Amino acid sequence: MPEKKVLAARKRSRKHHPWVFSNEVIETEGQPETGDAVLVYDRGRFAGSGLYNANSLIQVRLYSALNQELDEVLLRKRLREAAELRATELPGETDFRLAFGESDRLPGLVVDRYGRHYVVQNYSAGMDQRREMVAGALVAEFDAECVYEKDDFRLREPEGLVRREGVLYGRPPERVIISENGVRFQVDIRSGQKTGWYFDQRNTRRRVRETVKGRRFLDVFCYTGGLAINAALGGAERVVAVDGSAAACAIASENAALNGVEELCEFSTADAFAFLKDLPRFDGEFDVICLDPPAFIKSRKEKRAGLRAFRTINALAMKALPRNGILVSCSCSHYLFWQDMVDMLTAAAQDAGRNFTIIERTTQGPDHPVLLGMPESEYLRCFFLRVV
Repeated sequence: MPEKKVLAARKRSRKHHPWVFSNEVIETEGQPETGDAVLVYDRGRFAGSGLYNANSLIQVRLYSALNQELDEVLLRKRLREAAELRATELPGETDFRLAFGESDRLPGLVVDRYGRHYVVQNYSAGMDQRREMVAGALVAEFDAECVYEKDDFRLREPEGLVRREGVLYGRPPERVIISENGVRFQVDIRSGQKTGWYFDQRNTRRRVRETVKGRRFLDVFCYTGGLAINAALGGAERVVAVDGSAAACAIASENAALNGVEELCEFSTADAFAFLKDLPRFDGEFDVICLDPPAFIKSRKEKRAGLRAFRTINALAMKALPRNGILVSCSCSHYLFWQDMVDMLTAAAQDAGRNFTIIERTTQGPDHPVLLGMPESEYLRCFFLRVV
């Protein structure tokens, strides 16, 4: 059991939030060091057990409401519970995000499952110090064939963590083939973006497949073809997809062939902004345009510039749509909240001189559960809009 303590005074509105910020910490007892498990007391009342980081703005990440160590036994239990939740919410699926950080009471830990291959990312110092334990738990609980660490991203820097990438167990294959909603995709674990695949968009991909029958579909920022191939399988009349990465487009073409829609899909390597500016030459050729850009807003200070970028690409797409055309606009930026996105899309529609109705909204799939009381756990927001 943890013996070191953190005494804090948190705002009442943050009572159920799993983070304790440095400006909320009054004092510590027992000289906790970065990575230690500690007991947290909020105004004298026990709040739970957490992972400590003396050098981070997020000084404690709570993982339990009880007094317990985050050891191998508890780690394996949490991973089992996460797997059981996915089995309930995604019956029949074998590929998904197995662990989503605080939402699965595994603070700062992300684990994506590709069959028996697992990719791990650590956002917290406490979990980073336990990465070998994580790998061992994945092997013991799920008979993992390989565990690959992909920790080369800038969100580690506020935790004082170095960037790192490599094998924790086994030997990762050059490619793995996954299945999502009955569609097959090749994933490059080592060289692909993030962990190789974006599981969070499974809901949007399914809805696109259900929406595009008989329509002409354009996918901008297509990566390895997830939305485009679903559109083709959904009966789209034509599918054009664009991405700035030639490597991603090459895999997208292979994925189209894997699903038997290679004759319908056209993948092009191009700068997305330049392509969108050139859309008028297509003269209303696309009935559905999907925008799924990378995170333009990675911190609060980037919000104004990011909003301008979102507004620009959405206005260009809106202007190119015919009457009754559909725009699927997505954002994976944590700091672009739902109302921010509504305001941005409204401004973009004004720029384009068009008007729209909201058909529906989609968000991250059930393998990325949103923790009530922690708005940071919801980050993916997508709107389906129809031209009036």
